[in-house]
Amino acid sequence: MKLKDSHGYDEISTKILKMSAPYILSPLTYISNKILSTGIFPDRLKFSEVKPLYKKANTSDFSDYRPISLLPSFSKIIEKIMYKRLYHYLDQQKVFVDEQHGFRQKTSMETAAFSLLNTILSSLDKKKIVGGLFLDLQRAFDCVSNNILLSKLNFYGISGKANKLLESYITDRYQRVVMKDKFSNKLTSKWVFPRAQC
Repeated sequence: MKLKDSHGYDEISTKILKMSAPYILSPLTYISNKILSTGIFPDRLKFSEVKPLYKKANTSDFSDYRPISLLPSFSKIIEKIMYKRLYHYLDQQKVFVDEQHGFRQKTSMETAAFSLLNTILSSLDKKKIVGGLFLDLQRAFDCVSNNILLSKLNFYGISGKANKLLESYITDRYQRVVMKDKFSNKLTSKWVFPRAQC
């Protein structure tokens, strides 16, 4: 994890965690193992603070802001453990296809662009007709069905405690918006359960 001063609602940054690592490593390891063995993600780690980050054009237009979700640092540690185990399993089982470049090791936007251009140029060299369909899936992750996701994971062999843990992780999450007014006063909304808007 990168050394950052940013933090979630618990006000514990990754910088503080890294500095205190020698003193908290043993209990943190115990808690992490308990989470993995029980399949229960702690409720206290399911709260995120959302900060609107200005990205373009009109500062008074809400659509010109990107929401940044700040999770508790302890949550990030458990997520990293879960991610590494899940990624290793899916990679080992050869679930990923070669055409998938996003969110994979040794792939990037550059490798995706190279693969696309190579396919187009090879086809043109062979006098084939080339067409393309490009879709911009804005907010795609906001529209993922939890039930479909969990059943797909089960289909690929992620069942039992692992599936239970992922279900526990994605359900009953809460968030609140935190921002500053023009006088730098902190404004905070109430905790709410976010609803997907597809």
